[in-house]
Amino acid sequence: MKVVIVAPALPTKGGAARFTWEFSEYLASQNDDVTIISLYSNKDLFKGKNNLRIIDLADQNSMTQSIKFWLNLSKTRKKIKDLISELKPEIVLFMNFPATLWAQKFGKIPVLCYPQDINLLYTNTYIKNLTKGKYVTWLILRKIIRIIDKKLWNNFDDVICHSDFSSKNISKTYNVKTKVILLGTKTNVFKSTKKGKENVILSIAAQKTQRTEFLIKSIENLLKNKLNFKLWVVGSSGEHHEELKQLIEELELTDKVKLFGKVSDGTLVDLYSRSLAVIHLVKQPPFGLIVTESMSCETPVIACHPGGTDETIIHNETGFLINNEDKNALIEYINRFIDNPELSIKMGIKGRQRVQEFFELKSKNEELRSLMKTWISKKSL
Repeated sequence: MKVVIVAPALPTKGGAARFTWEFSEYLASQNDDVTIISLYSNKDLFKGKNNLRIIDLADQNSMTQSIKFWLNLSKTRKKIKDLISELKPEIVLFMNFPATLWAQKFGKIPVLCYPQDINLLYTNTYIKNLTKGKYVTWLILRKIIRIIDKKLWNNFDDVICHSDFSSKNISKTYNVKTKVILLGTKTNVFKSTKKGKENVILSIAAQKTQRTEFLIKSIENLLKNKLNFKLWVVGSSGEHHEELKQLIEELELTDKVKLFGKVSDGTLVDLYSRSLAVIHLVKQPPFGLIVTESMSCETPVIACHPGGTDETIIHNETGFLINNEDKNALIEYINRFIDNPELSIKMGIKGRQRVQEFFELKSKNEELRSLMKTWISKKSL
């Protein structure tokens, strides 16, 4: 099978980029010929193989945060059309926004979409973390983009969502039929190191939308009053990292909160495994690989809902679900784990069993690949 995958960018191995890369590697392992077209990829993290190649159309400065991206939108669409004509794939798979803005028909070649998230365009979850100038600019720009975006979804032969929550949102927004193939997790990689639980909770802070600032402020007194209790924060970098560091210093929590910055998968697995719980406070999360990765490492999760978390976490069995601003519930559930570490172990075991049964990466990859082959057969008739 000759495949082209169109993705916005592969800057880090988090969330959407992780899925794009892991699925591409899986296809290559099945002897499929795979080309990823993106704006920018971090060559230190994503290295191609003989039958897995990456074509970068621009550079890191042309990412969606840049006005250059929007000015070059039509040029990028033309570049992609020319590349598809040159590569002659059997199928094209578009990943999440803004790659969907490049969507177009390519003759009889089936065009599928596997969108991760539409929150950037249709909610304020992400943009409210922008500076005032960028916030106002984006509000204006977003109105225009929405008009363009909705017209382009008719180019897709099929839309596959990674949760029922996303499926309902996308079906309602674009008036399209969707299928659901849940995101998968590598249970052979994300597994407990069996080093035992420490009196620590973990927060992933790769983006501001993960609301680590809210978490720190909410549990300030808990951190100060529980002598051996600590918070570990992973994934922060740049300006966000400095803001967290400043907040921790202002609250006099430097001996209670540890910032790890960006870490390898091996280190992340170790931190997941040793924590009593992982805190995931994204509002209306479309899915959240953090949740299934943590559960796969036998660590329960406290997360916000509604969202894809309602499909991954069984409340009071593999973790706890809270409303977005419910500080009291957040503190209560953290206290339960501190006072009873055995609860973390018990929930963790059930969490891994759930991931193995419903979110195993290999089976999800097989399901998506099978669907792609079906579409190739349909279009060839």
